[in-house]
Amino acid sequence: MIDFISKIVKLNKLNVIGIIRKDDGETFNVLSIKKKGDKIDIVSMSFYTSYEEVLKNIDLKLPILLVIDGKGILNKEVNFNNESDVLWHKNIDHSSIYYTSFKTQHSNFMSFCRKNIADDYNAKFSQSKLTIIDVYIGSFLGALLQGAIHQNPLVSGELSLQFENNGLIGFSKDLNLVKKNYQLEKESISSEIIPLYGVLLHFYIQQKEISKTKSNSSITEEIIYKKLFNFLGIFLLIGFFVSLLASYLLTGYYSSKNVALNLETVYAAQSYDMIVDLEKKKDSKIKILNETGFLTSKFLAFYSYEIIKEVPSDISLTNLNISPLYENIKQNKKVDLEAKTIKLSGETDNEFSLNSWINLLKNIKWAKNFEILSIKRDKKGITHFELKMILKDV
Repeated sequence: MIDFISKIVKLNKLNVIGIIRKDDGETFNVLSIKKKGDKIDIVSMSFYTSYEEVLKNIDLKLPILLVIDGKGILNKEVNFNNESDVLWHKNIDHSSIYYTSFKTQHSNFMSFCRKNIADDYNAKFSQSKLTIIDVYIGSFLGALLQGAIHQNPLVSGELSLQFENNGLIGFSKDLNLVKKNYQLEKESISSEIIPLYGVLLHFYIQQKEISKTKSNSSITEEIIYKKLFNFLGIFLLIGFFVSLLASYLLTGYYSSKNVALNLETVYAAQSYDMIVDLEKKKDSKIKILNETGFLTSKFLAFYSYEIIKEVPSDISLTNLNISPLYENIKQNKKVDLEAKTIKLSGETDNEFSLNSWINLLKNIKWAKNFEILSIKRDKKGITHFELKMILKDV
């Protein structure tokens, strides 16, 4: 049931709080996000030096992903080809620790701490009425961003992560590691925020190479059910008011509809006659357009362009007439056009070029028929020609 509900009611707004434990206290990095579809938008990135500052500046209603790092957090690479590493890994008492691990082909990179450290923070945040939905340990999840940032090594928290062929192969830890800023799409993210963003990616995507101490799923379920209850409550309230408004509007609507129907009955006969008359006019105009050839799928400019672009330089085209008149226009007399007809005339002093061009026109795919109306040669050796083309039904 909860799996089905979680597909409808989703946790699209979160705070990710990164706690850096130090000898002289704690610092807090807070990443606030809003998820839209598959995109994660960063609302804010903040840094605080005390827990009280965090409580004053964050939205206490939003659920929290907690990331613990610094003093008391151990980081280890378990090499699967090293027998002592494998034996150590098998003998871990998972009930006494909190851990987060990143598994590669040859190693398992693991961050862990005593269970009471994470439990203390859970209790502390719960006393402040904050909702912790999951706890992550260490900074190895920053490796999930390497494919987007393309930096080697990549500084994630207090760790410097080394990669080969986009795969994590090693790390080093330096408390005095120089902080860096990385460009992630349009956002500039500091190296201290990198592990927090990696935690977000795992929370929403659940990559199979990541494993961790299981969280208290009942808390997540409680948040989802609470959101569902609030959603349903608002939905029912809105539905009630919409029903009242709809009832009022429908009463007025059907009253006006009744008046309209009465008017339609009165004017129905007149409307029908007008429609019949308009249909006749429409059919008449379509017939005229069809006779002129203007209903073809090609514009007249298309035929002009297709003919003109093939005219050789030694041929002078003096006339190009598409759908020419049968006779001159006379007053009060119907204008008749030769539909789907193109007439060409011109002159040249190169008969070979003219013959080649005529053969080219004969083979144009949109020409149905081609006719030579006249070819005459004057005393100066200039050949005058007149051609006619019939267009296909296109």
